[in-house]
Amino acid sequence: MSESIKSNIRDILSEKYLAYAISTIISRSLPDVRDGLKPVHRRIIYSMHLLKLNNQSPFKKSARIVGDVMGKFHPHGDQAIYDSLVRLAQDFSTRMPLIEGQGNFGNIDGDNPAAMRYTEARLSAIANYFFDGIDENAVDFRENYDGQNLEPVVLPSKLPNILLNGSTGIAVGMATNIPPHNLTELNKSIILLIKNPSISLNSLFKYLNGPDLPTGGQILLSPDEKNSIYKLGRGSFIIRSKWNLEKLKNNLYQIIITEIPYQVNKARLIEQLANLTNNKKIPLDDILDESDENIRIVLKPKNKNIDPNKLMEICFKLSDLSIKFNCNFNVLENGKVPKQLGLKDILNNFILHRRETIKRKSTFNINRIKNKLEILNGYLIAYKFLDQIIKIIRTKNEPKKEIIKKFKLNLNQADAILNMKLGSLRRLDEYDTKDKINKLSYELKYLNKLIKDKKVLDDYLVNELTNINKDIDQDLLKRKSSIIIKDIQNLEVNLNEFEEVDKLTVVVTKDSLIKTFKDHIDLRKINDSLKDVIISHHIYSNQKVLLFVSSGRVFTLDPSIFPSGKSNPKNFIYFVDTKSNDKLINLLPNDDNLSCLVASNKGKGFIADLKNIITSQKKGKQLFNLKNDDFLIKVIKNNKKFIACVSKFSKLLIFEVKYLPVLNKGGGVLLQKIKLDDRLIDIYNFDLAEGLSWKSKSGIHHEKNFKFWIGKRAQTGKKVPKKFNKNLKFYD
Repeated sequence: MSESIKSNIRDILSEKYLAYAISTIISRSLPDVRDGLKPVHRRIIYSMHLLKLNNQSPFKKSARIVGDVMGKFHPHGDQAIYDSLVRLAQDFSTRMPLIEGQGNFGNIDGDNPAAMRYTEARLSAIANYFFDGIDENAVDFRENYDGQNLEPVVLPSKLPNILLNGSTGIAVGMATNIPPHNLTELNKSIILLIKNPSISLNSLFKYLNGPDLPTGGQILLSPDEKNSIYKLGRGSFIIRSKWNLEKLKNNLYQIIITEIPYQVNKARLIEQLANLTNNKKIPLDDILDESDENIRIVLKPKNKNIDPNKLMEICFKLSDLSIKFNCNFNVLENGKVPKQLGLKDILNNFILHRRETIKRKSTFNINRIKNKLEILNGYLIAYKFLDQIIKIIRTKNEPKKEIIKKFKLNLNQADAILNMKLGSLRRLDEYDTKDKINKLSYELKYLNKLIKDKKVLDDYLVNELTNINKDIDQDLLKRKSSIIIKDIQNLEVNLNEFEEVDKLTVVVTKDSLIKTFKDHIDLRKINDSLKDVIISHHIYSNQKVLLFVSSGRVFTLDPSIFPSGKSNPKNFIYFVDTKSNDKLINLLPNDDNLSCLVASNKGKGFIADLKNIITSQKKGKQLFNLKNDDFLIKVIKNNKKFIACVSKFSKLLIFEVKYLPVLNKGGGVLLQKIKLDDRLIDIYNFDLAEGLSWKSKSGIHHEKNFKFWIGKRAQTGKKVPKKFNKNLKFYD
């Protein structure tokens, strides 16, 4: 019979989604701060422990392990379990692998591991430290998904695995990203914290340098970020590849990458570098992958004049040879509460976990020793009254009751005596029993102290951590990543720095055709091959040029796009995205301090500060905001104190440049008052000592006495000199 539920859909969705979110956070995505494991990883290594797959046992097929995990503890897809198992075995993914793999377990190039039916696995030596007291009630167990098996809630790990191997995961509404660290440094930090719980974070930093990644590399960590990461549990640091310079013949060199950032796919990295090279983003001639079990990526520069440090700086900037690692220390406290913890909180949680597991293990062993001592004391009674006990056994129908009554034994002692073998009744065994009692009594006394005396427990922990640092293979404990503590400053590197700089001459003809010539050539030589040149500049191949058009826009162009050599010149419209009716007004080489006078047909103008005019966009930037069908007529360099303006009605006005506004862009101000049918023809920038020049029938005319025409900005001006040319143009 079906049951109908009446409820608001929003309430149902909210309730169910919240349940799903909590389940995702606790049961899947976030690691437990105590053993540093997510449920799937805990189930894998516990299942392998049950299969007795320690580092001394033969390997077993991964498919068998995955099947066991899936059937007993983790009812999810077998591929998901296998992927987790593989990651625990990869030395480039895990700082200290908990699983030892045999077969193809993938590689740093991102190649997939072989299918689980082909690979074999067993626990590594490091994994032994995760089961301290697992069979001695050190941790709680709970029923598995179908209630037929028990699984540990948390593993009694001796290692601070949450920081040792780190963790990555995304849950609903939160994520974790904890980098791996060095075990020696972690254990020394824990020892300091045990001895002095109020120790400062800076004091811990004397031993804990920072993350230690499986793939090595250089870690650039500023003091502020280090404090943020380990105090608040969030922050970031830069991981850079390690490289060295390899010198070749003829002063050539190549760069060898020996270590790449953590979690970077080597094959994709090389592909990325190749694409950047092909797109001329980085000045490399070739990239070679000569890696075997060790990474060796060879970068060959375009030419020997390139500074290797600057080359690497631009490679770091544009590729995954340098990445940013964002830390987020989100963990489950007590396996239930998601929290973002700092270094001291994480280590204190681990210390509390170890204290609890040691106490529980000790309590279990105290009860075991008490039971053992009880039986051994019963054996001593048996040795003392052996003949009487034998007589009772032989003559009485219920010897157990008689023995208990006569010698004041308990049931366990009586059972133990009755189950003794005849061979153990030797005098030598009596001495062994007394020796065992003494040893067990001493152990019992120590275990009671361990439970009750905090100092004894702390000393035990300190000795345990010290011995771990001695017992583990020293090659595993060596730091892989080098730490550079400094404020991170990106060196500004321009790709143009790497190009071989050539001298060029760029020219513009009367028909707005553009072309470049190699070297700095005299204009007279150019006129032999190209007629009607109106603009020419000596530039360098790494120097941008600014192209001004009548609509008031400015375009930034690389001279390499212009025709050169024997090629025919091309019209400027081939190189810019502009209107069809636009005309080329001027072309100038870019300069850091370039300042120009710009003027429009209707007499408007200003001083243009062109520091920020450079753009990579093909449509350029609007410099002059023109209105009412106005258009740009003149752009000249501003390096003199006076400006002369001449109008169509032959009016000349001279005034000081300082009265013009300096703008990055704008509509300008009135230079010369222009009447309805009048228009501005030309402007000229000059100094008093130079005077004005113009072409006349008799040649070039110079005029130095021009006081008559000096006025104020925006005036109409006065009639031009009698000998001024008819086209009303100044001679430049």
